[in-house]
Amino acid sequence: MLDPDARSHLMEPTSLAAAVDFSEIDGLLGDRARLIEHPQLGRTLEALRHIAPGELILSELPLLIASAPRALPSKIRRQYQTAADAGDFNLDDLLIMHAFARASEAVRQRVVHGFCAEECCPPDHPLVVCAQHTATFCQLHDPVAAALSAAELLSAAIVFSLNAFGYLADGTTGGATTVYWAASKFTHRCLCPNAVFHGDAGRLCFRAVRAVAPGEVLTISYLGPWAHCLTPLRRKTLQKTKGFDCLCTDCLGDDVMRSLPCPACVPRSAATGLLLAAPRRRGAAQVQVRVRVRVRVRVRVRVRVRVS
Repeated sequence: MLDPDARSHLMEPTSLAAAVDFSEIDGLLGDRARLIEHPQLGRTLEALRHIAPGELILSELPLLIASAPRALPSKIRRQYQTAADAGDFNLDDLLIMHAFARASEAVRQRVVHGFCAEECCPPDHPLVVCAQHTATFCQLHDPVAAALSAAELLSAAIVFSLNAFGYLADGTTGGATTVYWAASKFTHRCLCPNAVFHGDAGRLCFRAVRAVAPGEVLTISYLGPWAHCLTPLRRKTLQKTKGFDCLCTDCLGDDVMRSLPCPACVPRSAATGLLLAAPRRRGAAQVQVRVRVRVRVRVRVRVRVRVS
């Protein structure tokens, strides 16, 4: 999902999730927020009242945690590790698929029908292609996964790529790839989301980082530390890892992470090459900022000569 001001194809069709009960999410959010169907963002979270900075928005237990390597039968563990070492597969992907195949029917239904999946990416996207290979590999080498349909395994593999959290210090997941029912519904914003998440006593917690107004869509950054880079690099990373072109406010506005102004966007003096004006957005107006650079160099040399 994208920023509230975005326009994107990334939207979950309601037909796939018609049989899934989402009421538990509203129970987890209490009076703070609710789950909505946004016309551009799909299924996301909206504040119901004013949320103060630092206030807890959501505290949630995992829906599904990837299997630990030591929990795998020795034969499957060797096959998975060999495939990962060869660079053919991501071991984390294989482990979460192993857990999915052994999950209850209710959990599998939530995973397949309650998250953004293949409808969010073009069929030739590397994420989809990788998920196809992962699902096929698991069906061939895991007898439990072999009992599930290829379509179900493929949808699950894509869901994990687009919605899973990883490397959490929460005391429960051990850093393993993990899927959360309500947490996956937060919308993305690159640099200035209104919420952040952290682990606490086995739960994934979300807190407001600034005042959130009623009706405001709740956002986190999907990028983590990789958010602090140029807009083109952020968008390229999100397209590669999450399958969408980011149109959030931070990406559509001035590139505040650019250390030097873009020479194609900012006029320069033909004589000196120095900046003439740097346009900056303030609402709908354009403000021209004139930049002058003065360099003063002062050199002092002392020479002592001793004659004997």
